[in-house]
Amino acid sequence: MDKVLQTFPIPEAVEQKLRAHCDVRQAFFVEGDELVEAARGCRGVVAGTELWPREALAAVRADLRAISRVGTGVDSVDIAAATEFGIAVLNAPGENAQTIAELSVGLMWSLARRMVLADQAVRTTGFKMRTELDGIELTGKTVGIIGFGEIGRRVAAICRHGFRMRVLITTAHPDPARLTSAGIEAQFVDLDELLAESDFVALHAAVTPETERMIGAAQLRAMKAGAYLVNTARGQLVDEDALVAALKSGEIGGYGADVYEVEPPPPDHPFFALPNTVLGPHFGSGTFEAMTRMGGRAVDNLIEFLAGGRPVRTVNPQVYSSE
Repeated sequence: MDKVLQTFPIPEAVEQKLRAHCDVRQAFFVEGDELVEAARGCRGVVAGTELWPREALAAVRADLRAISRVGTGVDSVDIAAATEFGIAVLNAPGENAQTIAELSVGLMWSLARRMVLADQAVRTTGFKMRTELDGIELTGKTVGIIGFGEIGRRVAAICRHGFRMRVLITTAHPDPARLTSAGIEAQFVDLDELLAESDFVALHAAVTPETERMIGAAQLRAMKAGAYLVNTARGQLVDEDALVAALKSGEIGGYGADVYEVEPPPPDHPFFALPNTVLGPHFGSGTFEAMTRMGGRAVDNLIEFLAGGRPVRTVNPQVYSSE
């Protein structure tokens, strides 16, 4: 059996399938030298979001042939270095889309109804604040979705069909046929129009040189007064310093996030002291259903690869041309 490293917990049934095909070594949430030591002698990794920089890949390149992500994002892996060293990077796109879409809409609703403050109030003062915690309904409001991949499409569908919201979309590929195929009534608009007209702005874009910190001071000023921003994509899409200033001044109504520029955020992060934030511990994929789908895809990808196959979900298929 091939020896593989598992760095991220997956449902038991999925783990048993991996063990039926591989000799599994577990080292959860390790980084740096500890990760390198754990990976020595392994042909594959079932990986979480731990960092795989060039130096780590170089240290294990003699044996390691594949990194199979439990999830979609591969920004934690130096893809260029992995390709140079002949290490395939595999992922599981779309398997967590419904779970993250539901979280994104849940953050909108939590902000709109000020649920964090409501929870704190009940625990400390009973019902004294019940008439002060005024909120808004989602129904009939405008949602702006930045990025129209599988998650963005599902957020659009929930908002449109579930809450009869007006849906605006900013994407690099504004093809009307995409709306028709998704069964969504929406409009493609540029970013300025989306920010100016949306009551809720949801970030679902990938991090690229063009999108990094795409929401900064100018964009926050351009948002509709009192609008809410939700980010379940990546913290690097937002300038957090500018966002903190906008939240403190009331320039925007609130921020719901499951991702941060630095993860985990430091204990003194200013988000923690703000009453108009709803924060998650990067657990957007953390449902049994999503973890079963993602873990299952990651395991199937790795098993297929180790058996000599070329998984469709290979991020750097160039590695196969050198075989």
